[in-house]
Amino acid sequence: MKGLLKFIVLLILIVIAFNISVLAGFLVLLACIGYLVYTNISSIYSFTAKVKYAKGDSKGALERYKKAYDKGKLTINGEVSYGYILLKLGEIEKSEKILRAVTKKNLNRDQEMLVKSNIALVLWKKGDLDGAIDILYEVYDKYKNTTVYGSLGYFLIQKGDFNKALEFNLEAYDYNNTDNVIADNLGQNYYFMGEYDKAEEVYKKLLERSPRFPEAYFYYGNVLFEKGKKDEAIEYMKKSLDYNFSSLSTTSKEDIENRIKYIESTCSEDIKKDEE
Repeated sequence: MKGLLKFIVLLILIVIAFNISVLAGFLVLLACIGYLVYTNISSIYSFTAKVKYAKGDSKGALERYKKAYDKGKLTINGEVSYGYILLKLGEIEKSEKILRAVTKKNLNRDQEMLVKSNIALVLWKKGDLDGAIDILYEVYDKYKNTTVYGSLGYFLIQKGDFNKALEFNLEAYDYNNTDNVIADNLGQNYYFMGEYDKAEEVYKKLLERSPRFPEAYFYYGNVLFEKGKKDEAIEYMKKSLDYNFSSLSTTSKEDIENRIKYIESTCSEDIKKDEE
C-alpha cells in the first residue's frame, strides 16, 4: 500500500510538472526515476543477484547480495541465499555467521526450515556430519521437501550405514524421482552396496536429463568400471570434468583425475596381458 501511494504521489508530481512545461516535466521525471532507483537499490541488487546465479555466475551473484546485505535491505530469503552462495564458494565462517543471525529473526515455518537446512550444510562442511544429520532429521520430521531429501540422503550415505541410507533414498526417490540429486544419491547408494545393475539403471535414467553436476557422471563411470566397461567408464569420468566444482561438490576434480589414471593403468595392464 505504501509503495502504491508513493507511486501515485510521484505520478501526480510528474503530471503537474509537465503542465508547467515540457522541460520541467522531464526534469521531474528524471528526478523521480533517480529517487525510485535509490530507494529500491537493494531490491535491484537482489534481482540481479538471482539472474547472475541462474546463469551460473556465483561470484557475480555474491557481489550483488553483499551490496544489498550491507545496506540492511535483504529479505530473509535473500539473506539465506547470500549465506548459501558464500558456503558454495568456500566462505564457511561468513556463511555460518549470516545464517545464525537469520535464526534470531521472526521466521515463519518455511523460513525456519530453510535456514536450518542450510546450517546443516555448514556443519557438514565443518566436519560435523552427525550434527548435520540431526538437524536435517529435525527438519524432515516437520517439513519434507526435495532439498531435505537430497541433503539428508547424501549425508546418510556418508555415514556409511548403506542399508539405512537405502531405505531413506528409496523413500526420497518415491517422493521425487525426477530430481537429479535424489537420483544421484540412490545411484551412489546402490554403487556402494555393490548393486551395480540397479545403480546402472538409475544412472541411465538420470543421464537422460543431462544433469549439470560432475558427481552423476563420475559415479556412473565407477559403476561401468565395476561392470568391466572400462572405456565407457573413462569416457563418462572425463565428461564429469566439464562441469563446475564448488565447495559443496561431493567429489573433487583431483579425485576424478586420479581415478581416471587408475582405470587407464588397468587398461594398459590388460593390453600387456593380451599381448603376452
